[in-house]
Amino acid sequence: MLTPIDIDNKVFKKAKLGGYDIKDVEDFLVLVMSDYEKLYKENSELRGQVQTLQESVEHFSALEAGIGRTVENAQTEADSIKLEAQKQAESIKSSAEMDAQRKLEDLQRQIIKAEVDIETKKNQMRIYKIKVQSMLEAQLKILQDGDE
Repeated sequence: MLTPIDIDNKVFKKAKLGGYDIKDVEDFLVLVMSDYEKLYKENSELRGQVQTLQESVEHFSALEAGIGRTVENAQTEADSIKLEAQKQAESIKSSAEMDAQRKLEDLQRQIIKAEVDIETKKNQMRIYKIKVQSMLEAQLKILQDGDE
């Protein structure tokens, strides 16, 4: 993936005839670099958010596993409180699983939204590139027609 520095450091060969105006190309590259840098940073931030969300999912999965072990340990308690302990453990487990499931679903929705946002940004960048290419081709056509 190109970085804003790659765009900034790009050097074009000078044409002998009919070349581009260097100032126009440099001005345009500054605009492209600025927009691309924003997208690059946003993409980087979104990746960080996805990573954070994935870590949260792992954390909640570990919590769910811990709750499961707690339920198993509660079932091994003394016979005198076994029936009551089983009822309480099932209630805790059910509540925790519903809470963990809700949080997991929320995190999955956030991940999907982040992925959709990334794809949207990629599509916007593709459209932007096509528009820029079309504009440059039109300018080149104008320059070529002007030489005739």
